[in-house]
Amino acid sequence: MDLLERVRGEMAFEGNIWKSYLYRFLMRCELWLPIWVVYLQKQRGLSLTQITLLDIPFFLLIVAAEVPTGAVADRFGRRISLILGSLMIAIAFFIFGIADNYIIILVSWTAWGFGQTFQSGADAAILYDSLKQIGREDDFQKINGRMWALTSFAALIAILIGAPIAAATSFTVPIFLSVGIALAAIPVAFSMHEPRAEHDESRDRYFQTLFAGVRTAWDQPTLRYVILYSGLMTAVTFSPMVFQQPFLDHHGIGTGNLGLWQAPVRGIGIAAALGAHQVLARAGYRASFFALPALIGGCSFALAGVDRAWVFGAFLGMGLVAGAQSPMLATYINKRIPSERRATILSVQGVAGSFMLAGSQPISGMIADAFGLRPLFLTFGVATIVLVPVVLVLWMRAEDAERAELEALDRELFGRERTTDAVPVS
Repeated sequence: MDLLERVRGEMAFEGNIWKSYLYRFLMRCELWLPIWVVYLQKQRGLSLTQITLLDIPFFLLIVAAEVPTGAVADRFGRRISLILGSLMIAIAFFIFGIADNYIIILVSWTAWGFGQTFQSGADAAILYDSLKQIGREDDFQKINGRMWALTSFAALIAILIGAPIAAATSFTVPIFLSVGIALAAIPVAFSMHEPRAEHDESRDRYFQTLFAGVRTAWDQPTLRYVILYSGLMTAVTFSPMVFQQPFLDHHGIGTGNLGLWQAPVRGIGIAAALGAHQVLARAGYRASFFALPALIGGCSFALAGVDRAWVFGAFLGMGLVAGAQSPMLATYINKRIPSERRATILSVQGVAGSFMLAGSQPISGMIADAFGLRPLFLTFGVATIVLVPVVLVLWMRAEDAERAELEALDRELFGRERTTDAVPVS
């Protein structure tokens, strides 16, 4: 009987893998993606400054709620957290589609951010712990890479079909279709099998989970600096990519063709996510982490230097970084945190990115409206080349210090063993 139950349990955890794939696909198949900026510009009459100002409460809410909702996932279950996130995002999409003034748009944007905090960290945590239950945690790097590739693939599908749907009907139709897709993810999350976290439930209360997770992230210098690096890379990668649609509109690309231009950016993100584990295996973390900002900086300078439609190809490099950095960073961080803190600490990583975006997004919109897109890209290129390497140097020093400490401990233990062996038996 025990054997039968164990087999059933393993099958359930194996099922969590494909369910995680399906859940991620549904939640990232957002048909409004290729048109949301031009929708707000042309149908709602917003400027780029107004659009990017929406991100201040959006990301500040994520900063405030990301870790608590991650702790909710650790305390009450990752499956419950995913269900809540999907429901809130579906509601937010609906409000976004019917919004006819700035306040309602702001409410929908904020609700979307709150829903995302319930998903962030919980999806990766339930996947990792499911693999751990069946002895396959070493496969997390490869499977998580596939997850991020699927994320990009879902967005690619949404981009390719969302823009033509908007051109054939209206801007709001792909938004309302996205509501139904988000609702379809709820039964997928409900059917997942919840892994048991390895902790003492009698002592591990909500705020203990919360503060212990934050403390774990802060007390490890390597973890602290790599999370800061993650936040900076999120800002310098995703803030410029918001302006793909205004860039194309500036160069006379119609609504129906917006998806065709943006699709290759997502496509290269798929390839990068799939190949992330291979790059790490060959180049290592240090070379990989330095290569990402170098590529972002080069692409930003290209967009700043040339005012032609074909230079849109520089966004391909940004898409590559967007696809590769998340699985690389998730793999590094997951190997350094305990199971019962996983969703919480992964949420801390999300907080870092959201905090950076809360500042970079509105600033980028103001620069774009005041000076144009090219000065905007120049600003991000300079910021990338100047700021990110500093954090990477601090991270490398922390890693070197950690390695030296472990080597010293090994030598101490080895010396004790040799001294004991050398004592003659009386």
